[in-house]
Parts: sequence; structure tokens; C-alpha cells
Amino acid sequence: MKTNNKAMLYEAVSEFIQLHAFDHLLDNELAQLKNLLNIWAETEDGNELHYLTQKLTPLLARANFFVETVSPAAIQLWFYALSYNNIPIGNMMQDLSFNNELSTN
Repeated sequence: MKTNNKAMLYEAVSEFIQLHAFDHLLDNELAQLKNLLNIWAETEDGNELHYLTQKLTPLLARANFFVETVSPAAIQLWFYALSYNNIPIGNMMQDLSFNNELSTN
């Protein structure tokens, strides 16, 4: 089951990259996101997985949901993948709300 959850997150991040939701990241930040995700997907050790999740979460929280190409289905996959992998989405919702306020002003 954990493998399926990891595959779901990997797929969601890959889709968001293709949908340009991370285009605002600097090249080194995007490279770090991809690298951490690859290491995270291969890791089985609980302590290492927790550490990698902490490093990965701030980068995942920077996804831009307001890109034209991001669909409701993609957002649904995104949040399912995060929740099934126990990645905290609370901060992402705060960021989403804050970014929405900025984009409407």
C-alpha cells in the first residue's frame, strides 16, 4: 500500500510540473524538488522518510494552483496524494489562501 501511495505522490508532482505549477521556482529549487522526491520514493527507513518529508514539504507547498493548465482533477489528485502520504496540507491551504488574496488585489 505504501508503494502505491508513493507512486501517487510521484505522479501528482510530475503532473504539476508538466502543468507548469512549479515554473516560478528557481532552477536549483526545481532540481532539489525532483531530487528529494526521487530519494523519498526509494526510501523505506521511517526516520529517513520523516526527514525527507520535512525537506520536501516546503517545496511542495509552493505549487501554484492558479496556473491556467491546472484542473480541478489535478488538484484533487494532488491533495489525495499528499494526504495518503501523511504530508501536512494545513500550511499549503494557508499558502493557497494567502496567494489567492495576493492575486486578487
